Amino acid sequence: MKCLDYALKYIYRYPKTEKELRIQLYTKGHSTKDIDQTIEELKKKNYVNDTLFADSYIKSEVVNKGRPAIRIILKLQQKGVPQEIIKEILKKYQEDMGEGIHEKIKKEIAAYKKRDVDGFDIIQKLMRKWYKLDDIKKVIQSK
Repeated sequence: MKCLDYALKYIYRYPKTEKELRIQLYTKGHSTKDIDQTIEELKKKNYVNDTLFADSYIKSEVVNKGRPAIRIILKLQQKGVPQEIIKEILKKYQEDMGEGIHEKIKKEIAAYKKRDVDGFDIIQKLMRKWYKLDDIKKVIQSK
């Protein structure tokens, strides 16, 4: 029960992937048996679900905030989300992601122009932030 109580406190504020939760429980000194039982219990109640986590993370970061998809994919892989789940969710939001990213690039370009940064410097700065050159070109050409 101690393991379950701690796990619930740990995931209370911000959802975690199974890998993140498992690592945290190991660092707190819980046994493998207790950790496995706890994670199974949390999965039954849908408190730990990597698919839902990845879905909401991609929707928040890429679709709504317009962050570069490659950056978010790497973060999800680091958090232990399986590659198949990531691919499936990326297909689901393919169109929405493009719109979100293009809006973010437009805002970034406007912000750079206010700071008197122009031309190739803007493209370089956007590419350093992991935006694809194709997306940058589409936004520039649409203006």
